[in-house]
Amino acid sequence: MSSTNRPFEYALAAIDIDETLIGPDKKIGAANRRAIAELQSRGCRVVLASGRRHANMLPYCAELGLDDYVVSCQGARVQHASTGEVLHRAEVDPTSAASLVAEGLSRGFTILLWLDDQVLGQGDSRWIGKYERLCDDPVTLVETATAASRAAEKVVWIGEPEVVAKTDAEMKSRLGGKILTTITESWSLEFTASQADKRHGVAALALRLGVPREAVLAFGDGNNDAGMLAWAGMGVAMPHGRASAHAAARIIAPEGDPESALARGVERLLRRPDGVRVA
Repeated sequence: MSSTNRPFEYALAAIDIDETLIGPDKKIGAANRRAIAELQSRGCRVVLASGRRHANMLPYCAELGLDDYVVSCQGARVQHASTGEVLHRAEVDPTSAASLVAEGLSRGFTILLWLDDQVLGQGDSRWIGKYERLCDDPVTLVETATAASRAAEKVVWIGEPEVVAKTDAEMKSRLGGKILTTITESWSLEFTASQADKRHGVAALALRLGVPREAVLAFGDGNNDAGMLAWAGMGVAMPHGRASAHAAARIIAPEGDPESALARGVERLLRRPDGVRVA
């Protein structure tokens, strides 16, 4: 990859998985592998930061040889892949989780309850199957998703996109930031604790590593990446990303094959003029 002669100023890179690290085929392409190796060759520590569950992210870490901390569940958990050390944990308390499950069911949504070790599902199996195919993550179907009476990393309401969009606006206003709401897919509205955002997870990791905010890179495409992209010293959004990700980032990768969007983002980062937003 080409670059200017400036010293590389970033010490930590947080990379989203779906539609950033991997494309529609859910594989890590050769160009993206080379881009990650390029960052590492410049002394930049690379970690994965995803809305996926911790266990669901570990195969990607292993494939890339990243024996490091993992920012999972939108930042609800930051845990080391091999030692199990937890740096950050932010869950929806059992009472609030139970209330959200009950309300979601009463509104006709299919419910996913993300616990630390499994996902429980209640409702229309077609929506649950859609989630399982998207995330390669099995769901345990139950008669009542509140049976566990445990804190949750996420509560997810799944339904028709137009209903999800309308409900998101309503719940954001009602909850006032005490619980975060995020539309990840057009059909999926996720509820997480107020500190369960990728920016909080990456910030906790940077603090532990002694990396200042201005030396943090972030790469992502979704609504759940926007906070991280805005917080990082340099946020790089994928060209196919959501409007919120584009607005939060300072660099937008060039258009092209979605399999190599991350690589093009790294290339544009290395070629950019000093101190400018590049779109």
